[in-house]
Amino acid sequence: MEIIDENGNLFGAVNVVDALAVCLLVAVVVAGVAAVGTLGAEDETEADDGPAVETRYATIDLGTQSSSLAETISAGDEMTRDDHPHSLTITDVYATPVSSGAADVTVRTEVEGTQFENGTYAFGDAEFATGRNVSIGTEAYDATGTIEAVENEGTELPVAETDALLETTASSEAAADVQVGDEVRIGDETVATVETVSVYPVGDGTHRVLVGATLTTLEHEYDRRYGQIPVESGSTIPLSTADYDLDLAVLDTGVTDEPGEPTTTTVEIDLEKLGDREAGQFEPGLTETAGGETWATIEDIEREPASVIVETENGELHERHHPTKDDVTLTVELQTRETALGPRFKGSSLDNGDTVYLDFGIASIEERLWVVDD
Repeated sequence: MEIIDENGNLFGAVNVVDALAVCLLVAVVVAGVAAVGTLGAEDETEADDGPAVETRYATIDLGTQSSSLAETISAGDEMTRDDHPHSLTITDVYATPVSSGAADVTVRTEVEGTQFENGTYAFGDAEFATGRNVSIGTEAYDATGTIEAVENEGTELPVAETDALLETTASSEAAADVQVGDEVRIGDETVATVETVSVYPVGDGTHRVLVGATLTTLEHEYDRRYGQIPVESGSTIPLSTADYDLDLAVLDTGVTDEPGEPTTTTVEIDLEKLGDREAGQFEPGLTETAGGETWATIEDIEREPASVIVETENGELHERHHPTKDDVTLTVELQTRETALGPRFKGSSLDNGDTVYLDFGIASIEERLWVVDD
C-alpha cells in the first residue's frame, strides 16, 4: 500500500495538507503547556522568597542616659542585622539634660524590616511594635529603649519652642547664679534659654526665684514635653547648666513674664515696742535689693513712744508711755505688678492685712501691711 496515493491522501485516508495542519496545532499546544509550566515554576520561586522587606519610621524613647552617651547619639547612626536583610538608622535626636551627668533621649529612626501578611512587622526575629523594647547597638554605643510609635512616613521628631514661667526656692548664692541668657545645652544643641529672672527674699536666707524660659519641647498627642515631662502647671522642670542644677515648678505656659504691668504700691507697716537701737536701724532710703533689682524702699518713718497699761495702787488702769520702747510706722514703696485681680508683690497677690517679709540688709521684718490709698 502506498503511503501517499495519487489523490494526495495519507495511507489513502487523510489528506496530506490536513495532516500537517493537525501536527502544527499539536505542536503549538505542547509549546503552550510547556510555557505555562515554566511560568508556574517562576511564580512558585517568587512565592518561596517570603514576605517583602518594607520601610517604617519609629519613635523610640531611650530613657535616661549618661550625658556622654547622649552626646554620642546622632543622626546617621546605623545598626544592621547579619541574619536578616534588616537595618535601623537614626534620623533625628531629641535630648534634654536632667542633671549635670544625665539626659533623657528620644530618637526617630528609619527601619527596614519584614511585613507579614498577618499584620506583624518584625525587625530581626522580634516583633517591632509600639510598647516593645528594642536595643540599638552601634560601634560607639549600646542603648535600649521603648518603641513609642511605628509609622509609614516621617523622619523628623515634632519639636517646638514652648515658653514657660517657672519658680523655685534657693539660697542667695544659688539664686545669684541664675542669669538672663543662661542656656541649657546638650552637645552643640541648646534646649532651654532663660529669658527673665526675678529673685525675691522670702526669709531664713532663702529666695524665691521666678524664671521665664523658652524650652525646646517634643510634641505628643495631647501635650508638649520637655524630655519626658509635660510642660503644664504643676509639673517640675529640671534646668541644668554649667553653673547650677535646679528643679522648677511650672506656674504658667505661653509666657515668660509674670502677669500684670510693673507699678508701685505704697504700704504702711507697724512695728511695735522697739528698743532705741532696733528703731534706729530704720531710716528713709533703706532698700530691699535682690537679683540686681530693688523691691522695696522706705519712704518715711514715724516714731513715737510705745503705750503700756499700768495699774495704780488702788487698782485703776492707766495708759502710759513706755520709758524705753517706741512704736515705729514705716511707709514703704513696693515694686509691684498690677493685674485685673489687684497688685502682686514677689509673685503673690497683695492684700490688706497680708504678712510680708522684707530684708533691708541691716534689718529684716516680717509683719502685716496696710495699703495706703493714693
